[in-house]
Amino acid sequence: MLEIRAPKEVRKSPKAMEQVLAGLHGVYSSALNFKDKYIDGRVYNWYSFEIVGKGGETHFYIRTIDKFKNLVEAQLYAQYPDAEISEVSDYVNDMPLHLPDDKYDLWGTDLMLAKPDVFPIRTYPEFEEKAVGAEDVKRVDPLASLSEICSMLHTNEQIWIQILGAPINSDWVKKGQAEIDKIMGKIPAPSKSNFLSDAVFAIDRAINGTSAVVEKREEKRADLSPGKQEILKAVEKSWDKLGYEVIIRYLYIGPRDDFHSAHAYAVSGSFRQFASQNLNSFKMNKLILTYANGLFKKSKLLKRKKIIYQLYRERKLFSPYLARYTLNTEELATIFHFPDTGVKSPLLPRVEAKKGEPPAGLPIT
Repeated sequence: MLEIRAPKEVRKSPKAMEQVLAGLHGVYSSALNFKDKYIDGRVYNWYSFEIVGKGGETHFYIRTIDKFKNLVEAQLYAQYPDAEISEVSDYVNDMPLHLPDDKYDLWGTDLMLAKPDVFPIRTYPEFEEKAVGAEDVKRVDPLASLSEICSMLHTNEQIWIQILGAPINSDWVKKGQAEIDKIMGKIPAPSKSNFLSDAVFAIDRAINGTSAVVEKREEKRADLSPGKQEILKAVEKSWDKLGYEVIIRYLYIGPRDDFHSAHAYAVSGSFRQFASQNLNSFKMNKLILTYANGLFKKSKLLKRKKIIYQLYRERKLFSPYLARYTLNTEELATIFHFPDTGVKSPLLPRVEAKKGEPPAGLPIT
């Protein structure tokens, strides 16, 4: 478990975090075959990118297996040389093993995409704005609202946001081609040829001495409106990036006598920033949601709360009832990055001092 404290002044866009994620993608080696999956029980390696609000402070964590620790640190220092990275104990162990209990209650859910993952969400280039001066930040940071939500938490309140990402190959691009064909209205021309007709035409060509003519069947395409053309451009652009298989979940935990469910809905609202009416957006997974109705409502609600809490603690990515989807590095960096200097949340821990290398030629005694 690595905690990252951002530099005091982050004047880089989320593009820097996108480069980090592209470097971390290097742990992907090859696709798993049938034997790997179903006999050896292998799965892809994955990271856990986490944003945690505790008592008003916002913390950033990356959890990885031991052998990738140096890789994670190297990629982060390459883009954020003034950041501080330290190995810490897992914050989930500071809470009871099972929740809810007599003292704490919780609200949580998994987030899924409203449309197939071939359609991208709204990403950081769309948050850019014109600057007044050359030194001004030219963007609206999408994490500003989340930082403010965390800064309003009371002492015993916590917000946990977990983004699990497993690097994958480019097969997800091929799956999306069917969606592109639907938008473009591709209709293959029906083939009316058969063996008898082909034989007749072959004899006719032989008698008349004509050369074989290759018939080209054009695919019929529907006329595309300007809106659909923009969708196609956005989809094709997203395919240029590396992909991660992702699950996003979050929890709000608070004492029963000071429980504010509005904080949980505020987190959901912060993810609405990434919505694009023409492309994609996030929605709650009804199968992993602290909501129940009908008979035995209380017992069903308690069971769901316990399930979502355990899923978070175990950082579970692979399970039959979990909705996994693909986000590219640009989309992932939009959701997980270090807020820039425009975010003035008072309890956002930053590194106050800069580290420097010793001067060259320093004598050694």
